Amino acid sequence: MIIKAPRRVPAGAELALLMRCTGYRFTRTGVATGATEPPGEDDREQARRLGWPIGVPERSTAAELVDRAIAAADRLDLDAVLGAFVAGVGASAPRGRQVLISYAWARHLRTAPRDPGSVPDCGLHPVEELDVTEKLVRIACGWAWNELPVGFVPDLEAAAVELPAPTAADRAVLVDLLALIAGQPAGTTPGQLERAVGRAKLLPRTDKYQRYGILTGLAEFGVLPSPVLAPSYDRFVPVAEQHAAYRQLRGAPRSDITVPLAGWRGGLDQTRADRLLATAH
Repeated sequence: MIIKAPRRVPAGAELALLMRCTGYRFTRTGVATGATEPPGEDDREQARRLGWPIGVPERSTAAELVDRAIAAADRLDLDAVLGAFVAGVGASAPRGRQVLISYAWARHLRTAPRDPGSVPDCGLHPVEELDVTEKLVRIACGWAWNELPVGFVPDLEAAAVELPAPTAADRAVLVDLLALIAGQPAGTTPGQLERAVGRAKLLPRTDKYQRYGILTGLAEFGVLPSPVLAPSYDRFVPVAEQHAAYRQLRGAPRSDITVPLAGWRGGLDQTRADRLLATAH
């Protein structure tokens, strides 16, 4: 029998154990990165005893995942999701960075177009396999992205159990980040923005990839407007439309920057930014 990973995000000593088991570590500055040594079998056995399967993928159909995502999203409150994201921006809880992306993807699934007997064009394969333990560890470490929606489902289920609340320090970081974004000249690319954020040292406990994850969350909520694609928060965006939008982009954007963020060229939706800030009081 395959033991399923708990539907919660690990923290504290449990997270430290699971990071060792899955090949991650924190640097001296608190940024998650790959480990330099292979995991020990003693740690892996302890994790299994605690109910966390290591290297054991869970298998689900797309229909099952869509139903689970809808059910989990229905249990979430938008203010709690936005607050958790702010906590992720400020790094009091890096776990919060992914949940806004996952929620934006799931919130329109119930009414998304689909053929009879099928699922929406939402990025899921007919049958998916996912190492849930590793995915939840990565979420706890602060990695976030808007590809591979199979990983959104355990994130949403964990979020329905518990989400972090932002601190005053988290809100201050977000205020500074939004001010920096608003000050960028028209035509600024996402890559240029990430480098500006990195130089300003605004986002604690992040490297380039974690910063891109945060910017992706802002784009999927509509804070960073994209002329080529609507944010997932506003409506269901089929994968076919995402691919078409990417092809509209001039030049050769980085392959590791996805739409809608890839289409951003400066600007800030102040109404949406104020909505995000309102959850951080």
